[in-house]
Amino acid sequence: MNFSKVDDYLEQLPNYGFPACELAVTHKGSLVYRRAVGFADIEKTRPTSENDLYYVFSVTKTTTCICAMRLVEEGKLGLDDPVSKYLPTYAYLTVKNPKGGAPTPAKETLTVRHLFTMTGGLNYDLNAAPIIRACQDPNATTLDIVNSFAETPLDFEPGTRYQYSLCHDVLAAVVEVVSGMRFADYVQRYMLDPLGMKNTGFHLPEELRPRLSQLYRFVHGAMKAEPMEIRNSFIFNDHYDSGGAGFYSCTTDQIRLMTVMANGGKTEDGYSLLRPETIRMMMVGQLSDAQHISFCPTHRYGYSYGLGGRVHVDPILSRSRAAVGEFGWGGAAGAFNLIDPEKQVALYFATHVKGAQFVYHMVHPTLRDLTYEAIEEL
Repeated sequence: MNFSKVDDYLEQLPNYGFPACELAVTHKGSLVYRRAVGFADIEKTRPTSENDLYYVFSVTKTTTCICAMRLVEEGKLGLDDPVSKYLPTYAYLTVKNPKGGAPTPAKETLTVRHLFTMTGGLNYDLNAAPIIRACQDPNATTLDIVNSFAETPLDFEPGTRYQYSLCHDVLAAVVEVVSGMRFADYVQRYMLDPLGMKNTGFHLPEELRPRLSQLYRFVHGAMKAEPMEIRNSFIFNDHYDSGGAGFYSCTTDQIRLMTVMANGGKTEDGYSLLRPETIRMMMVGQLSDAQHISFCPTHRYGYSYGLGGRVHVDPILSRSRAAVGEFGWGGAAGAFNLIDPEKQVALYFATHVKGAQFVYHMVHPTLRDLTYEAIEEL
């Protein structure tokens, strides 16, 4: 395999507003590429290394979906179950009136599938009054805060269209109820510990904080990044486990998870994270034509949204070498994961720059395409 083009591209990224970057790729379960470029601190005294930690933000969604799919696999959770079966507060949802005026009671039932597929009608307004009120209690739990989401009228009837939102935070709360465990504890027991992911979690211990890579804000036009406070605004308190964006992690842990998922869902020592047939469910786009209309303009053509993030459905439109069924997602600070069970390819890209929209539309696809080009040169 010749990864020279990947090397060249990765080395240029610090010049275009990504001070620290790391990429890891596995094929058929073996590491075939790993490279870190740039510096993890503002002063450029600490070269980027495998020891660095990042807030992965929405890459957390992959973990949340995997954990929820374990419960589906076990028959404890149904994709078409009403969310209110597990969170009774969600039986009394309202929907915004598009003509103004008072919200009206929701006519459609919010289901677990709607949470997976971002078609529930929720939004990402962290400043909604019920959320602010719930967060005033420093001891508010994941269930307490997620229940507050139900007080805000939905933007549309459940299932009628796609909208990126807090759906996966609600999904994490459903996992709590079904499993009888705090979400962070469930993830620890069934994913982090069995996979040896020792540097990943929802609440960063103080002793690990020095390992965090500097967080930046992208300056459009100038193509540079300015340092910002290293924090995750989706972590409301020490008792809230954000299934949508709460993880800190490292490249070693993330590529480990992606590799297991891309190679049948089982570790070398025989632990089954997910069965192959469950993973295949995650390789299928779930959006209807009507829902897809609101997905495509903001995301990649040739992709749909499924039970674990984006799903590759049309290589003609995407111009991607990835197999149909490749899936994964990206994070608010530029992280990107890719799981391709058909070609047994896993990829994880780490960086720590918020607000660089072109990372999703240019950098991620380029890294994907150059990686497949290198792998296929056998």
